[in-house]
Amino acid sequence: MHVEFTGRHIEVTEPIRQFAMDRLERLRSLPDVVEVHFILSSEKHQRHMAEVNLKTRDGFHNCTDVTHDMYTSIASALDKLEKQVLKAKTRTIRKRRKGVSPRVIEAQSVAEVEPDVASRLPEIVRSDGSNVRPLTVEEAAEELTRAGSAFLLFRHSRSERLSVVYMRNDGDIGWIDTER
Repeated sequence: MHVEFTGRHIEVTEPIRQFAMDRLERLRSLPDVVEVHFILSSEKHQRHMAEVNLKTRDGFHNCTDVTHDMYTSIASALDKLEKQVLKAKTRTIRKRRKGVSPRVIEAQSVAEVEPDVASRLPEIVRSDGSNVRPLTVEEAAEELTRAGSAFLLFRHSRSERLSVVYMRNDGDIGWIDTER
């Protein structure tokens, strides 16, 4: 940690430096401090101003305080700075923990989310399944070749289960029984 002191209209003495360093060491909540810059100034009518610039790995914090005593100004500015850093730290922790609950997400179609992707997808058309008739496997194969389609869904006449016959790439007819 690099600490720098600048005095404007005031000489930064060793006791002032030591007091500021001791107060800075007490602040254990300051994460990953890279650089600290104290700007101390004195104006007429006994106005003492302490400005503290703190550079951390995550960001930059600045705090100023004006009192009638330089030591009080430094202590007060460092207290304000600690509050700023803690507030920023809790804000980042809260952002990390805040996730989207799966219950909150509403189901959206692809067309609503990605319109350009939806334009490339084929349209899905629902067909009525009421024409599923009870057939034997041989009858279904004959109807498949007669209709010239790629597959045929039918209800097996003996087991009453749904079955599919389809044309295979080698020219044979395949049969899928849905429940075994």
